[in-house]
Amino acid sequence: MILHTSRLPAALAALLAICAGAAEAGDAAARRIIGFSPDGGYFAFEQYGLLDQTESHSGWSEIAIIDTQTDQLVGGKPILVVVEEKKGETPLKQARAEATAQAAPLLAKYSIAARGQRTAADKFTFPDDMIAYGDIARVEQASERLLETVQLEQILADSAKDCSASFDAARQGDKTGKALGFRLTLEAPDGAPLKVLHEDKSVPESRNCPTSYSLSEVYEYRVKGKPSVIAVLVQRFSQGHEGRDRRFIAVTGQIP
Repeated sequence: MILHTSRLPAALAALLAICAGAAEAGDAAARRIIGFSPDGGYFAFEQYGLLDQTESHSGWSEIAIIDTQTDQLVGGKPILVVVEEKKGETPLKQARAEATAQAAPLLAKYSIAARGQRTAADKFTFPDDMIAYGDIARVEQASERLLETVQLEQILADSAKDCSASFDAARQGDKTGKALGFRLTLEAPDGAPLKVLHEDKSVPESRNCPTSYSLSEVYEYRVKGKPSVIAVLVQRFSQGHEGRDRRFIAVTGQIP
């Protein structure tokens, strides 16, 4: 496992580590890796959190099951459960339990379990934690776009939603009808491109006009006699009601 830390000052790293461990949750998702199917054909993970803490304590959980050959969601969409806060209940715990129950038949169908190895990670993305609301912007600024042999580039892509307010002043080009997307490239050890794992042609409205993307983790699963399978977790940041939101996108594919 490779942890990239060079871009984050030690004082900020210490502050975020404390906040991440003891924070009340803002609208910043945490994630749980579920794993791969035995043949590497499917990958699953959960992301979860509390919706905009200043307005609601509703808990949510989303489980994505992805066909690694097509990089498409099984059933066309993730399993999403949102539970509103009620007296005497824990909405996040309930939402996670309900999403897990709904996903169980599919996870069993494809025999998805804890398989694979994390081969690279930026630990300062704090993927296991719903980071403190005030720290989301700092995590966004400190994030990496190169992890080992995976390179992320931010690009403009078509969008049905007007995202002009989400662009920084430095971004050049015609932004009309555009939103911020990303391209993910797998590179050889010498830096030569091997394969484009993902390239946005259009940005779905569900991404809520992203302000940036960055890399969190890379997982690999080796299957005897078959190409290895890779799953890359990308952080997506966007503007919420009170500040930045964080969500995860998993990109999967086979390694040449």
